[in-house]
Amino acid sequence: MWIKRDFLHFLTDLSSEKVLPVKVLRGPRQVGKTSLLDYMGRHQLVLFDDLGVRQLANENPSLFFEQFQGPIILDEATLAPNIFPEIKKRVDEERRQLRTQNISPTMDIWITGSNQTLLHQSVRESLAGRANYYNLNTLSLHELTDHFKNFPDQYYLNTVLIRGGWPELYASPHLNPTQYLNDFVSTFIEKDIVMAAGIEKKAAFMKVLQLAAARVGQLLNFSDIAKNVGVDITTVQSWVALLEENGILRVIQPYFNNLNQRLIKTPKLYFEDIALAVRLQGWTQIEPLMISPYFGNLLENLVFIEISRFFSNRGESVKIYFLRSKEQDEIDFLIELPNNRYIAIEVKSTPIDMTNRQKKLLDSVSLNIVDRWIVTPIRSVDFSYARVIELQKIFEKIEALY
Repeated sequence: MWIKRDFLHFLTDLSSEKVLPVKVLRGPRQVGKTSLLDYMGRHQLVLFDDLGVRQLANENPSLFFEQFQGPIILDEATLAPNIFPEIKKRVDEERRQLRTQNISPTMDIWITGSNQTLLHQSVRESLAGRANYYNLNTLSLHELTDHFKNFPDQYYLNTVLIRGGWPELYASPHLNPTQYLNDFVSTFIEKDIVMAAGIEKKAAFMKVLQLAAARVGQLLNFSDIAKNVGVDITTVQSWVALLEENGILRVIQPYFNNLNQRLIKTPKLYFEDIALAVRLQGWTQIEPLMISPYFGNLLENLVFIEISRFFSNRGESVKIYFLRSKEQDEIDFLIELPNNRYIAIEVKSTPIDMTNRQKKLLDSVSLNIVDRWIVTPIRSVDFSYARVIELQKIFEKIEALY
């Protein structure tokens, strides 16, 4: 069964004493939210795709919770918005009882939702201060290690660029990844996200998405995108924020401080699943992609995903920056570890040491950089200034420093 095993380990170790009675698991469609929670076997699964269940929850939420007592998973809870005030009432009632009576807490509710716009509205209005939030996205390379271990070295990279980390594409290898991702774009992005946000210019929105995919790993020029699409900059910014809220892409900020005026302050953009970016760029075969000018930025995107998953699969957030000077010297990633420690990372398709100008750029920010990496899909020996890290080894290397 293709589930997020790293995140599963985190949930298994999660102490009930350290969490609130309501837990919200956020993430796009088809990343395995419901399968993961159901696999744990601790909660009764309630599917709001069932019209009868949904109707009961909306028309009589109090009776609904009388029928579904005990630990429960409320799958796609935004389909039954009337349950949220009822959950709030029950959480507050149990809190009053815990303060006045010698009883143990009993409420244990998981809420899942794919449409983060609707979920955020419902939770913000009713469950502020009453819920913990966790994010789930597609499988990491680390979680796919066992799948790739009996194949040639290049196989994993070729496969992940086309199939990404979508569990269903590994559980059902006969599926056509191009059609699968086309369907995902059509159902989740074009319908769920666009409709929930009330966006009328759907064609313009989808063009912004495609232009964003074409600019993976590049400085994010909102003005240029707006000019190409024919909408204003504010609209583009709001649409990118909407896609980020729904787990489609991520905008990362450059590191800078007031002491160094040579550093630029323009952000960069990455997708949360590499195959989605590849598909939106129009690629269906790996061979032309590997020799295209887009390959380097897509490889950089894949490294970003792996770094991000290390932390999100532990239920943690992480600060990932990049460094770029006005002279266009750049360090791809700067990861902030606990206790003000940093890892500086350059991504290369073939191992090349950092240049003298990159070394000077790192020196200019005066940070406690505990390691410097060249991340590459190719095995190689370390350089004098930076260590060479294989793409598949990112998890264990961060863990060793963490």
